[in-house]
Amino acid sequence: ASAANDAGTPNEISYASILKVIDEQHYTQATQSCSYLPTETAPLEWDPDEEATPPNIYRAPIEPVLSSEAVDTLRSAAQSYFDANGDSPGQKVASLESILSSISDQSLECALKAELGNSIVDQIYPLVRSSWKNDSAFTFGDANNPSKLSVSSATIFANGGHSGAVSLTTLERDAGLFVVHIDLGNDQLDDEIEARGGIYFESLVHEFSKTTDVVVPLTEGQIVVHKSGERTAAIITPSNMRELEQEDSRTTLDTLVRRQMLETARSTRHYALRLVLTTHIETPRSNNDSNTEFVYPEAPKAERSYRLRNFSQAKEDDRIRYLTLAGLIDTTDHETHLWMGFDYLTRIDNPEYKVGVNQRMSDINKAVFHLQKAAILYPNDPRVYFQLGTVLGAKMECEKSLAEAQDNAPDNELEIRADIAAALAKSALYESAAVKLGINDITDLTSCLNALAQTHSEMGDFTTALNVIDQWAECGSIRSSLAIENKSISPAQGIPSYEWLTSHATGRKVAVTTYGEIPLFDEDDRRLLVSAADRSFAKANGKQLSRYTMQYVGNSEVHLDDLCANDPVLKERVDQILQNRVYPLVRNAFAEDTWGGSAAPSGPLCVYDSIFVRYNGDEARQAGRIGASQPLHQDGGIYSVNIALNSHKEDNEDGFTGGGTFLEGLSLDRTCSCIQRPISPGHALLHHTTARHAG
Repeated sequence: ASAANDAGTPNEISYASILKVIDEQHYTQATQSCSYLPTETAPLEWDPDEEATPPNIYRAPIEPVLSSEAVDTLRSAAQSYFDANGDSPGQKVASLESILSSISDQSLECALKAELGNSIVDQIYPLVRSSWKNDSAFTFGDANNPSKLSVSSATIFANGGHSGAVSLTTLERDAGLFVVHIDLGNDQLDDEIEARGGIYFESLVHEFSKTTDVVVPLTEGQIVVHKSGERTAAIITPSNMRELEQEDSRTTLDTLVRRQMLETARSTRHYALRLVLTTHIETPRSNNDSNTEFVYPEAPKAERSYRLRNFSQAKEDDRIRYLTLAGLIDTTDHETHLWMGFDYLTRIDNPEYKVGVNQRMSDINKAVFHLQKAAILYPNDPRVYFQLGTVLGAKMECEKSLAEAQDNAPDNELEIRADIAAALAKSALYESAAVKLGINDITDLTSCLNALAQTHSEMGDFTTALNVIDQWAECGSIRSSLAIENKSISPAQGIPSYEWLTSHATGRKVAVTTYGEIPLFDEDDRRLLVSAADRSFAKANGKQLSRYTMQYVGNSEVHLDDLCANDPVLKERVDQILQNRVYPLVRNAFAEDTWGGSAAPSGPLCVYDSIFVRYNGDEARQAGRIGASQPLHQDGGIYSVNIALNSHKEDNEDGFTGGGTFLEGLSLDRTCSCIQRPISPGHALLHHTTARHAG
């Protein structure tokens, strides 16, 4: 609003007005957001003529900056604060000021502030300034009025100690100029696993790097300092991480390190304090003339650029203008070029963007330029390479159109495809590193690998394409956070009895059905699961919860992983059922089956996907359908286990009518119905995922 008023019109805001508002916001945040923490008082002198030295990626002094007593008190206060403000699992975030204010003992609060302040002034500020003394953050002042460090944000994070827990923070860059991460230790819930905090640095990933090369493990009170432009994630790691990596030489996504990290996060709630630092110049206020407007000092160029880039997100029609200004102010920030490249790519993909092929090629070349520039400035961002591969594909198609208009054939198609493959391969490399540690899920990686496999196929390199498809398929094996089969445990006793359904027309074994007194899910299990799903459906209020795009009226779907993520009791029970009943049943039932020429897998079984479906035939018929159903399809993974959760009308007068699974493999059989139902609630129908079926 201020910028619009200064410019005179809300439709065209001048650069000067925008920068004026940004400078005001920065100064206010730098001097007031964390006023209870000290500002740098006596900055080290700097020499503008001194030869610049390459900046460090991070600094992590071994000695802690806080005493063990201060760490324990901060962690205890944070724990009490988070517990008092909601008991749902997941990441907890609160300002340091809120947590300090919640301490009932004022003398303890004052002591904590004093120790934090002393550590900031005596250790953190000198460390930051000496490590990046030639950074523009310290060179935009002058000898008489040098820039000073201050804390613009102070936040405590906590995560872990529940099913589905992963990292403390997501993989991202931060605001401000520098970030100080202070480890606050954990609530050790499992004495078998000693947990530690750590920082994952994306910029340390390279083709031959090991997991331990990109993670900085920490002890309580220890700090890691880095520039805010680094993409990092705070994580929870096992203390024996290096030993685990030496034991397991696999280069796959699923490793001992990954499994132990997830188990450590599940069993341990960890805490960390994050300080965001910036610099500012003090401008004295005039006391002589009260009518004189205070002129806010110019913000550091990195702050201006960052805030301009954020501002551009609200200016859909004029975003490039503000991104261009951000890029001119700070030429070293790769994210500006990433978003400029992405914006040009979005523009050419917009069907409403009606331009000629020459203008389209111009926009594509601009996108290529900015994405290549982003890759030079920050060579480890998988988003950059994925977008670069995408826009190179658009360039190839555009050049085809230009060549066809001139009755020519493009002469560089193979070269561009090779560039696309190289960009996508780099994206997959850097994305895989974060997936291996449980920091990122598989969504972006699978998209990248799918595009990479397609590119190699189009190049005629089918061997490489198949190798990429193998990597893509492996993503499915780690999609779920549900328990993986532990083959070191002897098969549990008491799995359901089962029998094969065989087509008399073809002689082929089609499906397995369970029977007997022992179901896979007993009554309490079913009640627990159905209640969780019903609560989820009620909360969604008609919103689609399934990631599958093919949805039918009358069907409500939710993934079991999503239900378990916020329900530790359900997660624990489902994991027990998998280990004690489902996995042993699948092993026994398919042990001698070689349908399709493949023997039973030797590796541990895991859940590829698990989806809860609630059918409502009345709702489906009101929409004009015969009833609630799913289309004929195949599943992902290897084996499908379909478990009934409520009764049929034949068994209970309040039960459902119809229902069952249509098995195409029994459609020609005269002695065995092609529609099969589990014999009762909790029992199951099992088949190969390649067997076509419909619900």
